[in-house]
Formats: sequence, C-alpha cells, structure tokens
Amino acid sequence: MRLAAGMMKMVTETKYDWRNMDTRVAELGIACEACHGPGEKHALANRWPTYRYRQHWSDRSDETIVHPARLSHELSSQVCGQCHGIWVFHGDEAHQEWWKTGWTYRPGEDLADSTLRILARCNPDFVPDDPDYLDQMFWSDGMVRVSGREYNGLIESPCFQRGELSCLHCHQMHMSADDPRPVKEWANDQLAHGMDSNQACLQCHPDLDNQTRLIDHSHHPVDSAGSNCYNCHMSYTTYGLLKSIRSHQIDVPSVAASLETGRPNACNQCHLDKTLAWTAEHLAGWYGISSPALDDDERTIAASVLWSLRGDAGQRALMAWSFGWASAHEASGTEWMVPYLSQLMNDPYDAVRYIAYRSLRRLPGYDGLKYDFLGGVQHYSAVTQQVAEPWSRQPKNMNPQRRESVLMDARGRLMRDTARRLLQQRDDRPINLAE
Repeated sequence: MRLAAGMMKMVTETKYDWRNMDTRVAELGIACEACHGPGEKHALANRWPTYRYRQHWSDRSDETIVHPARLSHELSSQVCGQCHGIWVFHGDEAHQEWWKTGWTYRPGEDLADSTLRILARCNPDFVPDDPDYLDQMFWSDGMVRVSGREYNGLIESPCFQRGELSCLHCHQMHMSADDPRPVKEWANDQLAHGMDSNQACLQCHPDLDNQTRLIDHSHHPVDSAGSNCYNCHMSYTTYGLLKSIRSHQIDVPSVAASLETGRPNACNQCHLDKTLAWTAEHLAGWYGISSPALDDDERTIAASVLWSLRGDAGQRALMAWSFGWASAHEASGTEWMVPYLSQLMNDPYDAVRYIAYRSLRRLPGYDGLKYDFLGGVQHYSAVTQQVAEPWSRQPKNMNPQRRESVLMDARGRLMRDTARRLLQQRDDRPINLAE
C-alpha cells in the first residue's frame, strides 16, 4: 500500500497518467538491444554481402554494434549492471523525466554519466528518502543481501577494483555451439562451461592450479567443498527465489563481520555443527586473522543454531537453506538437524517455512513427508510434532564435541531449556528483503 500510494502521489504531481501512456516499444523483454545497444545501423550495414564478407575476415569489431565482451571490464560489467544493480533517481526532476523518456543509458556508455539515476551504495554519503531502503537490500556493512543486484557486489570486490574481473569472465549470455551441457543446465545460471568450478578463479590466479598449493591455501583436501574457491570467497549469503544464492562480492570469511552484521560466514555455513570460536581459532591459525571477543553462547553453541533460533527472518531463511545443502551435510552430519528444521517449519515467515520443509525432505527418511507451508498454525504444529517425536527416540552416533555444540544431551535428545532460551531472544522485527 505504501508503494501504491507513493506512486499515485507522484503521478498526480507530474501530471502523467500511467494508465493511459503513449508508449513506443522497440523490443519486449531483455532482447538484443538491451545488451548490444541500438541496432538500426548494424541491421542496415549488414544487408550488404560485401560488408559482411569484409567483417568476416577482419580482426576489427563491427563498429555498428556494441559487443560487451570487447569493452573494458568496467563498461562491460555496466551492461549487466544497468539491471543487476541497485539504482535510485538523481532527484524529483530525474524521476519525472523518466516517465517521459525512460532510461537514458545505452550499452557502451558509462553508467556514471546517466542523467537520471545513480548507483546506490550502502555508505554514509547515501541517504535515501525511505529510511528502510538500505536495510531491505544490504547487510549493515554494505554487502548486498538480496538477489538480482550482483553488480553492486562485483564492484566492491578487489578482483574488480584492482584487477580486470567482469561479469563475462564467468557468465555467458549465449550458449556456445560446442557446450556439451543440456540447455537447461546452462540456462540455470548462464555460466560458461567449466565456470562452476575453480577454473573460474584460475583464469586470474593460475598459481593455485597446483594440488599442493591449493591444499596449503585452503587447508582442505583437493576436490572437497572446502577447496572450492566459491564456497569460501563467494558464500551463500544472498537471499532470493526462496533459496540462498552466492554473494557476488568476493570476500574472505570473517567471524568479526558475522558478529557486526549478522551475516553467516562461509566456514559456519558449511560446518553447521561448529561454533564461532572454532572458526575464529582456525582463521587465526591458518591466516593470522584476529579473533574477536565472543560471549559464552558464541563460544559453546554452533553458530547455525544461534542464527536459526535467535536470528532475524533473513538469517533464518539462509540457515533453513544451509540445512539442506549437500556440502554441509557431508561436513556436519545430519542426525541432529531435525529439531531445528522443525522449529523453522513453525516460523512466522512463509518463505522460511517453505525452505525448511524443502531442506527436511533432503534428510534421510523424510523425502515423503507431507506438509503445507501455508496450512495454518495447527497444521504446522501437528506435522512438526509428527517429525520430532520419532526423531527423539532414534539412536544417534555423535561425538561428544558435536553433540554439545548442537545442544544434544548424552542420550541424543535436544536440550530444550537452552533452545527455548535462545528462541525467546529471536529477532522478530519485520524483515522486507527487496529481492
């Protein structure tokens, strides 16, 4: 209702009736000109066979059209960033002009020269009209937390700022003829063939294309999830489409950042049974990263448990997804996860309940469970009780260290008093993530 009211107010002030606009459409959707710019000259020139023949044997690009892959890494990435970024209008006049002309940017130009809008970055210099605007899209330190805004993450990355990384180093907008994958697999993320592996990073970091060097750097076995560059440096801290998505801000795991922002770090999102103290100790020993001060719960209780029980809705959604991640299952075991997924299936947020149910069905023995995430409070309670009671009677083979960190007693039952205490601390402020 706030959006509708604001839109109607703006329409009245600018004398435009959005219900009866005089529009002229060149292309619908994300078509050729969205990435290649105006194509009239290109179409006219290429009507002539001699022009096409000359271009075929020329090493020069066709000057009648924009080829994003032949632009600088900044301009190339801006072609994607025109849509996959967080933008705001320069002011009321720019907003009014947009109703008449639309966006002024064209591929190949510098987005910074746009007369209508500017890139929104979470810093003290940017003060939006809506006080909730930043919280809907950014973690408190400025890292993007919602999907579809990957350009903001890319430009904050050292590989972009000090190197020449662009979107097209990993992504491919047209599937190549020699790509052996099914079209559906390529279309999922539009990654170029092989770019879902360390090969993406080895393009610029060839020194790590060595098993010994990779083990020394990652402290994980080759071919394990922990030796995958993505998992440590582009972890799943972005929410969208009812799942977690990789951050596109290349970063390093940080317990201090988790404490400051609430954002899960890569280590604890895979090692779900480990505490923040465990992560801090390893990061300090392996990479010399200073360990921050931690309270008793942060030293003794698994970080995933803390985020699941007392986190905000965004954190809970990320944890619900992580409990269904195969790499986390391998690193953390699954026998202890049921009560936490059961609790998340009772969450006030529809999205959290849906994700938790999907993750529970990925655990052994739960693939046939029937549950309606919109079924109502009585339904949620009945199903989760149906799940939790048999689980509590099952024998569990956990080492004492894991058992204690995930709040299981010596008989493998949930320490309900501690879990209840943490749940009472849950951050219940309204969350609106503008994915």
